[in-house]
Amino acid sequence: MYKNTFLVITLSVTKFLYAQCDSTFTYFSNPPNNVTILVGDSCLSNSDLAVLDSIISQNNLDYSSPLEVGTQTWFNGRIRFLVGGNYGNSSGINDTIYTLPANFGDLTGLASLYLEWHRISELPESFSNLTGLMSLYINNNILTSITDSIGSLTNLYFLDLGYNELSEIPASICNLQNLTYLWLFNNNLQSLPDCFCEMDLDWINDDNGGYPYFAIGANQLCNNIASCIDSTEHFTLSLDQFYYSFPVFSPQDCDTTTAALKDPVFPYQFQVSSPYPNPFNPTVHIGIYVPHDRRMDIRIFDILGNEIDIISEQSIYKSGSHRIHWSSEEHSSGIYYIRFSDGMHSQVKKLMMLK
Repeated sequence: MYKNTFLVITLSVTKFLYAQCDSTFTYFSNPPNNVTILVGDSCLSNSDLAVLDSIISQNNLDYSSPLEVGTQTWFNGRIRFLVGGNYGNSSGINDTIYTLPANFGDLTGLASLYLEWHRISELPESFSNLTGLMSLYINNNILTSITDSIGSLTNLYFLDLGYNELSEIPASICNLQNLTYLWLFNNNLQSLPDCFCEMDLDWINDDNGGYPYFAIGANQLCNNIASCIDSTEHFTLSLDQFYYSFPVFSPQDCDTTTAALKDPVFPYQFQVSSPYPNPFNPTVHIGIYVPHDRRMDIRIFDILGNEIDIISEQSIYKSGSHRIHWSSEEHSSGIYYIRFSDGMHSQVKKLMMLK
């Protein structure tokens, strides 16, 4: 009897002590299944929890607890891995993130961060505090800038910025001397920093899994190409948008025929405007000027080159300006191409649909 009583008391005291946390941590007796405690107990950092709460509130996500956000792995009370892509399944966040909160940089224990397939347009200034970050996957967003903050993440090993709207890369990226993988394909890059070739990257090879260490296809790098990449196949390489499972030939977009309509380089050649809006959802508009009556063939292709829609099959377009519309309601988010042809000349425009 005394032995049993002693055992009950011991277990109760142990449970009581185990459940006590430092004032900067909160104890969770039964974390949800998407949370893994890699090392340590269930005393979790209040500052990390506050960031997750801010993500929920700023983006109106339907979660009742910060522990429900994505798939989380904690290490000694700090969140170490956060898988928060919008994948349409239980492993990520099944809604759209538009903004990252100002306190995002408080996640100083992060080593890996996945934020694919959202609508994030910029990174908060505090992002530079994530100096322990080793892997950052933020493809398929609408990032227009990453500012100099990226240069502070000196432990980065893997950086995936593919399928965004970046027009430039700051020179501070050259500070990332531990970087081994850099994916910059399918952006709007027109130039690279002067120090770019000083980075210790493998510009030409793939790893054992067939993934490139570097790829920068489908940008607008047309002049003054950095010498380390101008003759490599990876200059025109990207990966398929949805699964990253196979390489895609993606030449630089150096189309110079986007001059103002009715001001053609050759008087008999039709002219096509830039698509707008682009990215779009669900309808994109394109202007076309035909200097003389002619038959036009206008078709839509997916990123694999498969024809998915026909807007005009050799229909006669009268001389003058026309407006083309394409609705993508029946198709998923991704990169598409629209090809205009009159039998003698062709023009192709890249479209990006984001739902």
